[in-house]
Amino acid sequence: MSAGEAIVSVAGPIINFILAIVFTIIYFAIAKFIPNFITSQIGFYIMLMIQSAAIVNIGLGVFNLIPLPPLDGSKIFRNFMSYKVKTWIDTYQQYFYIAFLILWITGLAGRIISPIISWITTGLFNLIGIIFGIV
Repeated sequence: MSAGEAIVSVAGPIINFILAIVFTIIYFAIAKFIPNFITSQIGFYIMLMIQSAAIVNIGLGVFNLIPLPPLDGSKIFRNFMSYKVKTWIDTYQQYFYIAFLILWITGLAGRIISPIISWITTGLFNLIGIIFGIV
């Protein structure tokens, strides 16, 4: 794996985080400049969809940074590993797929990354809320 592959791999999570920021800005811009929209029934559901889009993109960004194959995180962090570690990972790569499936099926992956997603979401919404003077 080269540094170029790591750059390509990090592009997906970065786009997810950028989209989360954009959706959060849209959310607070609507709340600030069109406050009556939020009180309508359709406005409530649109705001909920915008908020959900931000949270989903944060979740996808965090999830893809998990350093287990086949996720992008494994390709990103591979460039920072020693040759011995890379060789060990290459030798046992098929077991990482099994470990990934077990983490996913049992819900352990969610328990591990949910607090991270929640922390980032809260921080982003608080930051953008402060910028818009709403929080």
